[in-house]
Amino acid sequence: MWKELGRFGMGPPSGGDGQQPGGRGQRPGPRRTNPLLWIVVIGAILIYTQYDGSLFGNFEQSHVSRMAVPAEEITGTFSLIDHTGAPRTDSDFHGTHTLIYFGFTWCPDVCPSAMLVMAQVVEDLAAQGNTVQPLFITVDPTRDTVEKLADYVTNLAPGLVGLTGSEEAVGQALTAFGIYRRSHADGPTDRDYLVDHASLFYLMGPDGTFIRQYEPQLGPTQIALEIERKLRG
Repeated sequence: MWKELGRFGMGPPSGGDGQQPGGRGQRPGPRRTNPLLWIVVIGAILIYTQYDGSLFGNFEQSHVSRMAVPAEEITGTFSLIDHTGAPRTDSDFHGTHTLIYFGFTWCPDVCPSAMLVMAQVVEDLAAQGNTVQPLFITVDPTRDTVEKLADYVTNLAPGLVGLTGSEEAVGQALTAFGIYRRSHADGPTDRDYLVDHASLFYLMGPDGTFIRQYEPQLGPTQIALEIERKLRG
């Protein structure tokens, strides 16, 4: 995975001021840091810290580390478009466990860190003979087009599928998973803004039912161990 991450170049997406989540409604100044570069940097740090989870203890999660609805109200349904342009629904992924993260490709820090954790969790589980399908569902369909998602998810995690769609379709998916979202866009022409959102991994069963959520700051080792216990029953 680390060799693959090194393929990313100096792409131009702008990002915000590092205040994600919890931007307090302030419009961030323009910045041209490629979020994918953070994945490479954080990956090196993760290797150094041996994936013990200590890197993730300082994230400011506060209100965004909780689901917006009780677990029993999570339906897990969606009807979206994947990063190849193909229509996909939640039923397409039934038959295997899925690990789902909601974020956006322009996120300067939290999302790239979470995706790196997801990639390592999937690899660790695969090494133990456990197949978990990773999904990335955008909370920012205005900017996260099919093409943008294709650039973002390629090589991030084995078999990672990126999903986007209309604002209505994405909104329905957020409701189905109880995901909090708040955009700081100043009108429809604004292209340089942050999106506050719940930062959680959702583990879904082969029948599409919700099993439990995990906070990325637990670190890949702990999350993989807990998921493996769930899979063993």
